[in-house]
Amino acid sequence: MASTKGKGSIVQMDKSKPRGKCRKWRLKVSTGKDPRTGKYSSKSRRFEGTYTQAKAALRKFIGQVEDDAVQGRTDYTFREYCDQFVELRRAGKEVSPTNLRKQETYFRAACRHIGEAKLEAVTTAMLNKMYVAMLKGDTISGKRASGTYVNCIHANVKLVFDQAVKEGIVASNPCASATLPKMDTKEKRALGPEGVRDLVAQLDPRDDQDCAFLLAIAMGMRRGEICGLSWGDVDFGQGIVDVSHSYDELSNLKETKTKASMRLLPLPDSIARALMAHKEAQLARFERINSRRKEGERKLRQGDDTPVIADAKGERVKPYNLSHWWNRSRGAFGLEGWCLHELRHSYLSLLAMGGVHPKVMQALAGHASSKITMDIYTHVNMDAKRSALAAVSSVF
Repeated sequence: MASTKGKGSIVQMDKSKPRGKCRKWRLKVSTGKDPRTGKYSSKSRRFEGTYTQAKAALRKFIGQVEDDAVQGRTDYTFREYCDQFVELRRAGKEVSPTNLRKQETYFRAACRHIGEAKLEAVTTAMLNKMYVAMLKGDTISGKRASGTYVNCIHANVKLVFDQAVKEGIVASNPCASATLPKMDTKEKRALGPEGVRDLVAQLDPRDDQDCAFLLAIAMGMRRGEICGLSWGDVDFGQGIVDVSHSYDELSNLKETKTKASMRLLPLPDSIARALMAHKEAQLARFERINSRRKEGERKLRQGDDTPVIADAKGERVKPYNLSHWWNRSRGAFGLEGWCLHELRHSYLSLLAMGGVHPKVMQALAGHASSKITMDIYTHVNMDAKRSALAAVSSVF
């Protein structure tokens, strides 16, 4: 238990106003002489309110210090503590490098507004002001942030303050009572049977880009799974594709995100023929590249570890590249505005329309939770029920 010296003090922050009009204060509590350094130390906290409220807050602050509720370093800025938080998670390997990179993006967005504020000085009002500013376009990109994106930032800022509370650096989490905008993620669309047939008819599986789109629409594979697929994972004899690896933006080939994502997919004859055509085209391309390389330069070889989808150097492409390929090509397919992930969503919707059992759908999709599968299944089947009722209603 920490001890305090004296009754503490209240420092008026805005000297231009009389005390009765001031609403910004700094509460200071002396903790006496540090036995190790011999120097006097104190703890401080900002407070907004009247002087009478500040006095009550000071008494509470003294109690928290004496109960060790406020400990450790109190001069972190929000930016400094975010950096430390990320490094701690990186060292502890709590999350994947890809998720850490995404988290750093969220922190950069928040630090644009409150990065230089002292950690203990960040209030709920400051967070609310930041979120409104982001929605209005005060962002790094200059574009209006979506409600969903603001919610993602809030969730990660909350993690930071949860850690600060745990370490005793702040007494409470200002995120707890923040006002958040509504989630506004667009509902995913799905191509119907005719739309899927039309897209597949336009794809040339010998081309890496088109083959990647084919794996998304015909096998329901995710971007990272497509990029992580090797020829050793495709068993043409047994008619099976082993989805067990994923490739991320940091060039890491690793196991899929969850155990549920690891799955064996049946390989339809039509897709097997398309993949075989792609494999032969890839080998011919490697041979052309090798013929132009000088003696001593590395030759491209096609083996079990060779990526199914490869770039001009025969190396794996990153998931971002697949999205870039799709965004560049979708207009020609008559699908301007559609995102790549909606091809996978279309595949799952077709399964639901075909009456495939939800548990089988879950296994084919590699969903860790049946809730995601059931959301798709229920939505598709509800549409079918509405159509059936509409047909009956027309009789009356």
